[in-house]
Amino acid sequence: MAGPDPSRENGLALVGEALAAGYGLETDVRYEAGKGFYVSHDRAASSAESLLAAHCALWRRHPDATIALNIKELGQERALLEALNSLRVIPQLFLFDMELVEAQAGETARLYRRFDAAVTLAARVSDRGESIERALAIKVASVVWLDEFDGPWATADTIGRLKSAGKAVYAVSPELHGRPIEAAEARWCDFTAWGVDGICTDWPARLAAQIAEAGRG
Repeated sequence: MAGPDPSRENGLALVGEALAAGYGLETDVRYEAGKGFYVSHDRAASSAESLLAAHCALWRRHPDATIALNIKELGQERALLEALNSLRVIPQLFLFDMELVEAQAGETARLYRRFDAAVTLAARVSDRGESIERALAIKVASVVWLDEFDGPWATADTIGRLKSAGKAVYAVSPELHGRPIEAAEARWCDFTAWGVDGICTDWPARLAAQIAEAGRG
C-alpha cells in the first residue's frame, strides 16, 4: 500500500490489509483446467492461496469495496459468471480489459451481458488506439477504464464527456507505467478535480492522504 511490492502482490495477506484499510482492488483472474479459477497476473500453477474462492471470501467481508477484475483469458465466460455468482461477489465488482485479449472490441462484454444481466462491465479508453467513440459504442459497459500509457492525454473535457454519457470512470495512475511518483501525484490532482470515480495506484495510502489534505484546504 506504500508502493509496489511484487513479493506480496495478489497475496491474501496484502489483499486483506488493503480491504481493511478501506481501499478497492484491481486484480486478475485466470483459469486452470481441473482446478478452476485463480487470481494471478501471469499464468502459473494455482495454489490454495490463489484460488478465486479464497479471494472472494475476503472480498465479501468488505461489500463496499470495489473490485476491478481483469479478464486475462477468453473461453470461460459462462463458467466465470457462475463462479462469481455462487461466491456472491457480483454486486461489488466490474469486469474489464477484455479488449486486450479479444478479436473485436466489445464482443466479450456483450457475451458476458448475454449470460448475466447484472454483472458490471467496463470498456477501455487509452492513447493506444482505444478511443472514446469505441468505448461508448460498447453499450453494455457502464464503466470506462482510462489508461495513459505514453503520458497524460486526458482532459477535463474527456472525463466530462464520459460522465455525461453515464459512465463511471476509473483512471490508471502514471507510476504504473514507469513514471515517477511526483508525476503521479500531480495527475491525481487532475483526476480528482475532474471527478473520476477511482484511481488505480500502487500508492493508495499516499493518494488517500493527498485527497484528505485537499479536502482540508
